[in-house]
Amino acid sequence: MPARWGSFAVGVALMLAPLVLGYASAGTILHDVAAGMLVAIGALAALEWPRARFALAAPALWLVQSGRGSPDGRAAAAELAAGALLLALALVPSGRRVPHGAALERSGPSPARGAL
Repeated sequence: MPARWGSFAVGVALMLAPLVLGYASAGTILHDVAAGMLVAIGALAALEWPRARFALAAPALWLVQSGRGSPDGRAAAAELAAGALLLALALVPSGRRVPHGAALERSGPSPARGAL
């Protein structure tokens, strides 16, 4: 689950990158804000549906490809870094989610209860 929150953080960072880095073009600003929103929403979806993490590979590949062809060096660096990070985080499996009651049922009664 930490990898999904990491993906969410990458999406938010991508949305804030134009403000922090000062992009020169409105097109690159809109591109990174839209891509960041897509990544953040996809990461939140992957919290609920663990297999959705693989869908984050599509915007990650898109970011790497667009970063390689971007004329703005700052935007290219942000897109390449975000894309590489997303690809790495998409490979990290989510922790196994066990319902709260199911963990108690499998463990059986505790020895302390039977002793009294």
